[in-house]
Amino acid sequence: MTKHYGGPGGRAVLEGAGGQIATGEFVVVVGRSGSGKSTLLNLLGGLDRPTAGTVHFAGESLFELPDAAMTRLRRRRMGVIFQSYNLIDTLTVAENLRLPLALNALPEDGLVGQWLARVGLSDYEDAWPDRLSGGEQQRVAVARALIHGPDLILADEPTGNLDLDNARAVVELLDDLCRRYGRTLVMVTHSREVAGRADRLLTIRDARLATLETGP
Repeated sequence: MTKHYGGPGGRAVLEGAGGQIATGEFVVVVGRSGSGKSTLLNLLGGLDRPTAGTVHFAGESLFELPDAAMTRLRRRRMGVIFQSYNLIDTLTVAENLRLPLALNALPEDGLVGQWLARVGLSDYEDAWPDRLSGGEQQRVAVARALIHGPDLILADEPTGNLDLDNARAVVELLDDLCRRYGRTLVMVTHSREVAGRADRLLTIRDARLATLETGP
């Protein structure tokens, strides 16, 4: 898979990237700022299109699907935690969490309260996102990305705006989902502690994707 900005002759962000991520695997992506880590997540989630190549998920080539079919697949089977939160300010915290349930025709069944408790925000159901701190918004974004039970979780620096205790709690939650329930987790992070939990480390350097050695 290749991604150039500015067309085929433009700046190469990824060049000939390939490989497989196993179901239930926890993969961390590292690299310098601007190296293409977020671009890789966007390509894996079908949020951006490669210049060449494709992404296969659940037996489908994402970029050969009609737009409506790709949207349905992404909406139901993926959860994305954006670095910039992407919460809807005109909806309360609870309404933000109900949105993926409604889009997927899933019953609430107390899930909003359960997930807010998991991220330490039990009393925030009626709060407005723009009244929350950056760390609180990030925890809401984590809960919203996970509430519908996605098979693939794509997380772009999910602990970047959290204090140490909340960062550990979020990472433990994501790690537990991966280990206990077989969710696949791909995370961009600069945290060595988080990287130490991963099954595999990938690095992007000079537009090339490679596996880092993690053993002695």
